[in-house]
Order: sequence, then C-alpha cells, then structure tokens
Amino acid sequence: MDARLREGIRLFNAGRYFESHERFEELYVGAEEQHKPFLEGLVQLAAACRLVCDFGEIKGPVRLVHQALIRLENYQPTYLQIRVKDLIAGMEAWAKRAEAAKPAEVDRGAVREEIPKIRRRRFLFFG
Repeated sequence: MDARLREGIRLFNAGRYFESHERFEELYVGAEEQHKPFLEGLVQLAAACRLVCDFGEIKGPVRLVHQALIRLENYQPTYLQIRVKDLIAGMEAWAKRAEAAKPAEVDRGAVREEIPKIRRRRFLFFG
C-alpha cells in the first residue's frame, strides 16, 4: 500500500478530514486511470466529512457521500487493501442517520463520532 494512502487513511480515521482529503487528492493526481474513480470516492468522503464536522452542513455532504459511494461500488469487497464493502455499508448507514436529523438537532460531536473508519484488510498467516 502506498504510504500516502496509508497516511490519508490514518488522518481520516483520526477525524482530520481536510488533511486526509489533501493526501487522497495527491494520490489521485498521479494515479493510474484504473485507480482514479476509487481515489475520487475517498476524496469525496473526506470532503463530505469535513463539511459536516467543521461547518455543520448536512444536506450537501450527504449528497457528496452518495456520489462517493457510486464511485466505490465497483471496487468491492476490497481494493488496495481497503475493506470497501464495509466502508460503503458504514457510510450508507451514517448518511441515513444524518439525513434523518433536523439541522437544529445536529450534534457535530456525535456526528463526528458516528463516521465510520476506513478499515484495511488483515492478512493472516498460518504456518
């Protein structure tokens, strides 16, 4: 796994969405064509999470999450060691909860805590 991707995941999982967005975007710019839709999906997820957590927006970020999930759909169940199927399921559930909340009721701290983490595939060796 590329060190920048690993770093982007670490930043995302730490709630540092702007910085993770920047890492994923750096990767996207120089990526091979087959990786670009996947990386664009990660860029969009990071941007959506930043908009929710830093600015309290809901409607636009939820729409962005849905667009990202469309890009990630063809990369299931895992891609570049990322558990894409789990990420999609988690983000879909998160988006539904966020959509159901009324803007005045949005607790940014709670919303931040509910954002799924990007999980990597684990390798098991038996010997």
